[in-house]
Amino acid sequence: MARPPRPQALRWMGSLGWLVLAAALLLGGALAANHMMQREDSLSVVLLLPDAGSADLPIAQAWMDAAKEEGLQVTPMTDDEFMRYGGAQGRIAGVILPDSVHREASDLLISQLYDHVHAGGHLFLTFDAGLQTPGQTAFATDTSRLSRLAGVDYAMYRALGEHTFADDRVLGSRAAEQQLGLQPGKLDFNHSVQAPLGELTTYGYPRLHYPHLRTQPAGNARTQALLQSPAGDVIVAQHTFGGGEVLFANLPLGYLKTRTDGHLLHLLLNHFVVHMLQEPRLAAVPQGVGGMVLNLHIDSNSAQLPLLQLEREGWFKQGPFSLHLTAGPDTYEVGDRMGLDLDNNTPMQMFLRRQLALGHEVGNHGGWGHNVFGVHANDNNAAQYEPLLQRNHDSVSSIMQRPARTYSAPMGNHPVWAHRWLQDNGFKAYYFTGDNGLGPTRSFVNGQRATSRLWAFPISNFYQIATFEELEQPRLGRSADDMAQFLDALTEHVADARVARLFYFHPPAAEEYQDVLDGLSHHAQRLASLRRFQWYSMESLADFMNQREQVRWRVRHLSMQARQLVVSTEADLKDMSWVFPLATASRFEVLTGRASVRREATE
Repeated sequence: MARPPRPQALRWMGSLGWLVLAAALLLGGALAANHMMQREDSLSVVLLLPDAGSADLPIAQAWMDAAKEEGLQVTPMTDDEFMRYGGAQGRIAGVILPDSVHREASDLLISQLYDHVHAGGHLFLTFDAGLQTPGQTAFATDTSRLSRLAGVDYAMYRALGEHTFADDRVLGSRAAEQQLGLQPGKLDFNHSVQAPLGELTTYGYPRLHYPHLRTQPAGNARTQALLQSPAGDVIVAQHTFGGGEVLFANLPLGYLKTRTDGHLLHLLLNHFVVHMLQEPRLAAVPQGVGGMVLNLHIDSNSAQLPLLQLEREGWFKQGPFSLHLTAGPDTYEVGDRMGLDLDNNTPMQMFLRRQLALGHEVGNHGGWGHNVFGVHANDNNAAQYEPLLQRNHDSVSSIMQRPARTYSAPMGNHPVWAHRWLQDNGFKAYYFTGDNGLGPTRSFVNGQRATSRLWAFPISNFYQIATFEELEQPRLGRSADDMAQFLDALTEHVADARVARLFYFHPPAAEEYQDVLDGLSHHAQRLASLRRFQWYSMESLADFMNQREQVRWRVRHLSMQARQLVVSTEADLKDMSWVFPLATASRFEVLTGRASVRREATE
């Protein structure tokens, strides 16, 4: 029998600034890791749920998944447990009251939340949470019982009736963009419905609308509105109440994540825990070095000459990049002979083998005929189109001499049965047109949490588009210079935020946008020389995320000045990193295990 793992421990003292902890130690066994989660440790942040059974609801799972993917310590807690804590609630740094699963709340719970915040606690309050009393379907009062905490009046059904809810765009200022850490390409200041505020965007939709509750100012409340609707309704705000602070999100964040729009849930969770509470986080990239996945979609034979030209110019000396191929002889329709015909294309086979030798990743771009699959495959014709996925997979895998493990859907067409096929065939990751603005994530399928180990890699949207060919839409008014500025900003963002994001393009675009691609390459090289940037392949990052999922960690409060981080895993802690705010941590002492500590400017 293997020995149980000896947890790593690290102790730190409070001061100013930020630090990153990078830990490396092979540990085994899950029992000790589970045993470590004891109530005498600080719970840090709790997700309030009505009862234990609520934890199995998809929206509750969405909240917990988002916290875990962001590397945050969030513990589910029932209302009864929270109320039993009473005067010991000082051990709880922050409370989250989620949307949809917590519509009902007793007057006693509401009162205790007020007490908790007034005494110096923090609350993340969302949308319809606590609007009803147990057993009632109507709103509890003329305005939400939590309005004074939110700093605005909302849920005013008796006054507004059917106009209590609205559906509109979301706007934010440059200052709010900076404060919330919004990703470049999300707020559009040039084509906003209400300049000078920027308008929140996503891929493929001319205008993005969100459901929210109508609001009005609440007396002399000290409320800082960060996001709002064109009508002036508060969408996201921070409000000081007594000695504590409230983050109010007037959006169904958990519901949106279950519908493949998790960006705002992840963003606001990270803002609440890391920036408002100053809590540590487990970085979602190896060694805490941010980076990008560059995903090349090789759809047809028009990609072959541009790829060879990029190779001659030394472009593939960087990376690793993720090259995904549609391998069949046709592209737009059966018999057009415009495909790669990879099985009979010796120059392309040799090109791919050279890229594999350089460390690049080769993956499956689905469907054998790119547009044939992309246009016609749907949830009801798996029997006709699944064999084309298999045929493409076999062709690409034969070049690799091992099964391909990453996938991108032709034209973004991803039927539910294709998701199951990927799972059944051992894939690890797939390109995804939903959940724009996220790194690798467990996307929900039809509102349900996927049970597979597949990681979705969302595209990074540049407002309503995502790649070069879409610049040609004149109604959008985007230019090559705009795209170059976006890629510069995105590269800086992933480095600063220590995250990974995906950008994709088709090789024929290199002929027209070579300067933009070269600019991206040079910028990445400069940041990499400073150890601030890394190119990642889909498969390597998916492997890291699977390894990271096995990590168990907790924070113990030893005294008013000292805290301890304890870490354990069944896998390897190599490349795992924890980021600490120096406002709460500066002097570190490694007690057991092996770890390095580094300071980089503000981190």
